[in-house]
Amino acid sequence: MTSVRESTGATAVPPRTRPRRWLAATALLASAAIAALGTAWWLVPDSDPFVTASSRSLASAVLDPTQFAAVVIATGLVGIVVAVALLARGAREPRAPFVAAVAAALLALAATLVLGDAGTITFAGYVFGFCSVVAGVVTTCVLVVRAPRLGVPLLVLLVALVVVAVSWAGLTWQGVTTFLGKFGAALVANAGLIAVSAISVVAVLAWVAIAVSVGRTTREVRRFEGWLVRHRRVLTVLAALGPLPYAVVRASWLTPWPLFAPAADELSPAMLTTGLMLGAGAVAAVVLTLGLILPWGLVFPAWMPRVGGRTVPARLAVVPGLAAATVVTISAVPMLIVAAGSPTLGEAVVFDLLLPFWFWGPMLALAVWAYAAWRRELSRPVA
Repeated sequence: MTSVRESTGATAVPPRTRPRRWLAATALLASAAIAALGTAWWLVPDSDPFVTASSRSLASAVLDPTQFAAVVIATGLVGIVVAVALLARGAREPRAPFVAAVAAALLALAATLVLGDAGTITFAGYVFGFCSVVAGVVTTCVLVVRAPRLGVPLLVLLVALVVVAVSWAGLTWQGVTTFLGKFGAALVANAGLIAVSAISVVAVLAWVAIAVSVGRTTREVRRFEGWLVRHRRVLTVLAALGPLPYAVVRASWLTPWPLFAPAADELSPAMLTTGLMLGAGAVAAVVLTLGLILPWGLVFPAWMPRVGGRTVPARLAVVPGLAAATVVTISAVPMLIVAAGSPTLGEAVVFDLLLPFWFWGPMLALAVWAYAAWRRELSRPVA
């Protein structure tokens, strides 16, 4: 019988190398986009969004616009060369996997320092917070029907929070609609910067994934993965602590002792809506992070329609988790720069502890990596 390989005349690509080739192609496109952005900013400096952005990347803060554009171009070109070299190897392993892994890691670091902007976490936080509120309401409704013992208390808690927010804190429907209108207008006004943030996130995520995939063939990375699996619970709990301070601060706005809140006459309903929604996103981030070590991170809960009782696909947790870790990490340095501009050292320290992106991002990345390695071990056949 003639095989598919013989009939087509093509060389079959081993399944384990297909994701790597896809990642290399993604890194190539992202690097080309970065080089194109740098060229546009070189030719038309006024088109550079970092020139007027309130929060800037480390490179744009220390370089003039021309130098910054040159660094952006260089980052993109180097990325193109490395990605083409990886694609040229096809189904074969890199000749020097350690060198290839280091090159990919350095490119991820370069993209972070060159294009990482605090606006990335700002817009991502708004979108995630809004989605968290919607998902929370939908989940509560499903639980009330399919698992009343859990859903009814959760519904009572949700109604109680709404009552407190309306009667005590001053939340109004007009405040909600005002926030949504301003948020939509901000998305349109900052479309260029959001596009740059999206490209930087894709580039960093692709290069980090390539570094891990290629480096996994080396003894050092395999040994490190073993350490991650052994300590995955501790790492996950530490990662879940990252958004917790912000969640506590926003929750305090529903009490007589609001933390880091403006004066009562300055806390408008729209501002209250913003704070509570972002706080809901922080709570959701804590819960989802803990899911990496809880039973429902491996098997869908029975109350979930259609998928209840089935095994959770590893990618369903790994891809969003690494994307979130990337968004947080590339915003860490710009946020440290913002904190450095505080009037006093004490205020800078409080700011960095309230928004510990410098800790949360890397720790979340390690927790997700540990989860991925653990799931890979579970999927291996037992001898």
